[in-house]
Amino acid sequence: MSETTSSSLPAAGGSTLTSQEAGHRLLKLIDSLKTPADFSLDRFKAVMRLPEPSGGDSGEREPGYEGFSEAIAGSDWSQTIAYSDEASTASAKRIEYRLDYDGAQADQDQLDLGPVCAMDYAAYRRALLDMGFEEGPATPSKVEYATRGTLAHVFRRGGVNVDIVTQRESAASEAKRAHACVRSIEVRPSAYDAAKEEG
Repeated sequence: MSETTSSSLPAAGGSTLTSQEAGHRLLKLIDSLKTPADFSLDRFKAVMRLPEPSGGDSGEREPGYEGFSEAIAGSDWSQTIAYSDEASTASAKRIEYRLDYDGAQADQDQLDLGPVCAMDYAAYRRALLDMGFEEGPATPSKVEYATRGTLAHVFRRGGVNVDIVTQRESAASEAKRAHACVRSIEVRPSAYDAAKEEG
């Protein structure tokens, strides 16, 4: 992950959790997930160590759900980290990280992710491949990417799927159009493998 942002989430005791640190912790969590049975709220909480809610942030606590969301200082962006288990089946479990644009700009392809591009996709991809994940095809096509600026990437290792949506840093220059930032990450068990584990 690059050092391109100083955005942070206030943590308990006055410490901070930057977007970059959240990305590192999420990678550690992903690496610990070998099978659908490894998905649990306790593991998520132990590895992610989310800040306690305070001030302008929001923490949600309900059975099967742990989430934290906060506006990123000095920008029109917010970030959310969450674990959810929407049903009793293992395949319903999900871990999510996402960046949301809260400003008035409606044209997604014109957004500037520079201030919040702490998660550089090239670095995240290398880390996942080093963990033994296999990479699937990206969608949509590169032609569509040229106009919309987003791509969806799929990685799989055993019974664990990682879906990453990237967006170009901005449309301001060729270099920024070529630089992919992580916009969202979803980690979930493979439905097929989860069903096998449940018998």
